Amino acid sequence: MTGNGDTAWEAYRREGLKRAAGLGNRGPLRFDDDGTLTRDILDAYRRTGFYVFTGVLSPEECRELERELDQVLDNAPLVNDGEVDRHGRPSRFSRHYSVEPPWSSQEDQDEDSEAEGAPGIVRMLSHPLMIMDSALRAYGHPDILKMIASVNGPDFVPFSESVFHKAAYDGFPTRWHQDGRTHWAEDGTSLEQPDGSGKTHGVNLSVSWSHCTPENCLWVIPGSHRRWRLADGGSFPPITEWLPDAVPMTLGPGDCGLVNRSSMHGSYPNRSAERRVNMIMGFHNRASAIGAEATNVHAFARMGDKRKTVKYTEEHVLRRARMIPLAIDARRQRYPDEVPYEYRGSYIGGGEWNAEARAEISQEGDEYWQRNMTL
Repeated sequence: MTGNGDTAWEAYRREGLKRAAGLGNRGPLRFDDDGTLTRDILDAYRRTGFYVFTGVLSPEECRELERELDQVLDNAPLVNDGEVDRHGRPSRFSRHYSVEPPWSSQEDQDEDSEAEGAPGIVRMLSHPLMIMDSALRAYGHPDILKMIASVNGPDFVPFSESVFHKAAYDGFPTRWHQDGRTHWAEDGTSLEQPDGSGKTHGVNLSVSWSHCTPENCLWVIPGSHRRWRLADGGSFPPITEWLPDAVPMTLGPGDCGLVNRSSMHGSYPNRSAERRVNMIMGFHNRASAIGAEATNVHAFARMGDKRKTVKYTEEHVLRRARMIPLAIDARRQRYPDEVPYEYRGSYIGGGEWNAEARAEISQEGDEYWQRNMTL
């Protein structure tokens, strides 16, 4: 792949930013009197398959998230499942880090190969809601939850969370892909209708507390959420291919990128001096989750390591939904002057955030993420 510092990349970058600027899917959060995103925002999201909301989190909250994440990264194991960090201390959440050799040491090899001897880099932290209090509080942000309710309905449910850490100078690429695998017609057309109704694959919300530039950010194919690329024996292009219709989803600290999980997206290797840090919050439409049978890759300590076939019962979905009221209450305790979000969905379990709830969601063998859902 051509390096990100050359003339060809600069031209591709410039054209991508120009295409993104013309989409009309970027700006501050705006709600109608009933608390729903304004019609023009919803229309732009449904047309393009993603939307960038600017200035959602305060600078103070971004700094708090960054400080706590850096503490968590400092306790990362040297390799996957390693027992100690680089200081020789026990790595408390060792199973939840994805640690891989630098991309530069693998780049000339097959993408699935592992380089020997290179020091590991944390690529992802799985299930941060039980690891970072600041992440749990951000998860309960009232404007974020109003945004999700506007798209997925007021009884929306969660399905997965993670923190992506794309290191400076040597950040891993993310292959071109579509997350949704379940709710497609036989011919590959989306079951989700243009107005957002029908069975959906839900949304990924990238909550940023870093600068997401064309060099390190997610790139999205506008409109690609209408058809499945893998239908009829299709395939995804390699990330070495600079797709001419892709646009960069640039974000600043406090911005949020809402992406339809049916949209094709990926990111190129990061050669820049700027790391990218996003917390990914995933949410489903409740009716699309209950009763669905799917291959689950999210309900594991390190997401993507394994897979299993699951049919999501109502109890499964309602127990997972408990994390929403817990996050709302955790945020209420930290920000007592803020008007909390009122969740209208059903859930199983208590909604008060306290020591007992903390122990329950992290109980070994029954952690909250055991009920993560892939659609």
